[in-house]
Amino acid sequence: MNIEQINVAILNRQFTIGTPNSERETLLRAVDLLNQKINAIQSAGRNMETDKVAIMAALNLTHDLLKLDNQNKALAETEFEGKIASLIELCDSAITELD
Repeated sequence: MNIEQINVAILNRQFTIGTPNSERETLLRAVDLLNQKINAIQSAGRNMETDKVAIMAALNLTHDLLKLDNQNKALAETEFEGKIASLIELCDSAITELD
């Protein structure tokens, strides 16, 4: 696996981050999303120190991730419930045909 060094800017600071070639685009999207969150916090009008802005952006992204995780779990449970209901219905039909 080749590791590529990528230069990115976060909070107007340059960082060089090593990433596998296969994850380059995901890393760039992550940096873009982080910068969007940072810009949204900064444009809210409150004058915050840089470290507080970074912490708030990280907290917002983590919160978004946990909400998505909960939504995915709920969808998976609903999907499993539907499959179980279909299997029960199929079993009931098979039993009815045997009678």
